[in-house]
Amino acid sequence: MISLLIGFAGYAATLMLQLSVFSQWKILSGSADLLLLFVVAWCLQDRSKNLWLLVLIMAGLTNLVSALPFYIPMIVYFAIYFVMQQFHKRVWQTPLLGMLIVTFGASLLQAVLTIGTIFIQRVDIDFSTALVEITLPSLLLNMLLAIPLHAIVRELSYLAFPKGVEA
Repeated sequence: MISLLIGFAGYAATLMLQLSVFSQWKILSGSADLLLLFVVAWCLQDRSKNLWLLVLIMAGLTNLVSALPFYIPMIVYFAIYFVMQQFHKRVWQTPLLGMLIVTFGASLLQAVLTIGTIFIQRVDIDFSTALVEITLPSLLLNMLLAIPLHAIVRELSYLAFPKGVEA
């Protein structure tokens, strides 16, 4: 239970940072998605059985502040959750590498779903422009911010999961 509260508080702080600071950091037209990075980092650290509930709450809050359709954050966040569950079932020795791999995959999944939704809605946008000016810069910023966010969430997880305590 304490892990859900700490995870929610961390997500709320990340949400405020995303809305106030990181939405203004842009390369071309792409910006970092700190919320996605927090979900990846927290799913990497959290081994509790009720993590799916926190992921559902995180996706719901992202739906409230995002212009994306409601199903895109749900699909992406639960894909992150299921991939991290598979990583926990196997012996995963390098969590930072896992963070980078899942960040890359989740960022691409979110971009593909977003661009696909835009094309289905018949918005006139060039695919190469969307790829070069939005997707690749966003991916670069996400990969750069994944390392410090992983370190911060790892330290935060020591509060939620004291050494020797099982979830």
